[in-house]
Amino acid sequence: MRELWIVCVGVIVVLSGCDTPTVGFSYDKTGRIDIGKNRFLVYYSDKQAQAIRLNNQSLRGLKGTMADGGAAIEAVTGCKITALHAKSDTVLTRASLRC
Repeated sequence: MRELWIVCVGVIVVLSGCDTPTVGFSYDKTGRIDIGKNRFLVYYSDKQAQAIRLNNQSLRGLKGTMADGGAAIEAVTGCKITALHAKSDTVLTRASLRC
């Protein structure tokens, strides 16, 4: 029974970080927005932003997710995206900004 308790606490700790920003972003500049069928949480600073997709998607629905993430970043920040980062994927879209 003790092992089950430890596993449950470990799973809760791991899952609690699912929508937290990466290093360099704070919670004071955020925004939530729906773009298409996706819901995003956007964290941004003066020169960078990241959009985290909050909803579940089937593999068929992931085709335009990075484009939706870019649109979410531009809508929330009001800035133009200069480049999408290579580490972007269907859940986390990272971008450089020009305001």
